[in-house]
Amino acid sequence: MARVRSPNYPAFSLPEAIGRIKTIHTAEQHLAAPKAVIAKHLGYGGMNGASIKAISALNKYGLLEEVSSDRLKVSPLALSILFPASEEEKVAAIREAAFKPPLFAEISAEWDGGQPSAENLRVYLIRRNFAADALDRVIQSYRETMELVTKESGGSSLPNPPAAAQVASAAEATPMQPARQIQPQVGHPPAGEPYRISILGGRIQGSFDLATTDDTDEMIRALTAVKALLKPKEAAH
Repeated sequence: MARVRSPNYPAFSLPEAIGRIKTIHTAEQHLAAPKAVIAKHLGYGGMNGASIKAISALNKYGLLEEVSSDRLKVSPLALSILFPASEEEKVAAIREAAFKPPLFAEISAEWDGGQPSAENLRVYLIRRNFAADALDRVIQSYRETMELVTKESGGSSLPNPPAAAQVASAAEATPMQPARQIQPQVGHPPAGEPYRISILGGRIQGSFDLATTDDTDEMIRALTAVKALLKPKEAAH
């Protein structure tokens, strides 16, 4: 019997995440703060199941940046959404955040950027053995997130997440701005996340804390997705 999968997805949609990160920025600006303080800014009494899920969701969208094992701050990606230098920067940042969760990128790729109906998406998730009690939350979070991407893109059809080859080509052609550089991650991934993967200087770096076979499968899929960014062994020397 196939094992029921508990999906690693954001606890809420990107529009809600943007509202929550704005609250954190209003309170802390660019300063780092302990996770317990971040939780209180979000309206929780401290670190508990609900606040851990909320902080994890902000991490999944790339809106929070880990400074140390217990300290977080608003990320450069979040600042590009809240205070963009141009409308183009905001649209690009929203699209980047929307496809940060591997599950959302996977779903979008399945339909080539199209927007499946809720029932179509439900069948897709069920066939991949997702837990029944998580289906409605996954579908709602995904659809609301993609609706925001479409709205910010001027109502055009939903764009696909960039292919690995396109990302590599763009990275070579355009020098990365210091404020948007991906910093290498050290130590354990944030609470609620089984792994974290970063791309820095043509290398894949990351950390993991795997508790289940499902966590392992998800990390393998994420690594496979970014594998094309690496050079062949002969060219790496």
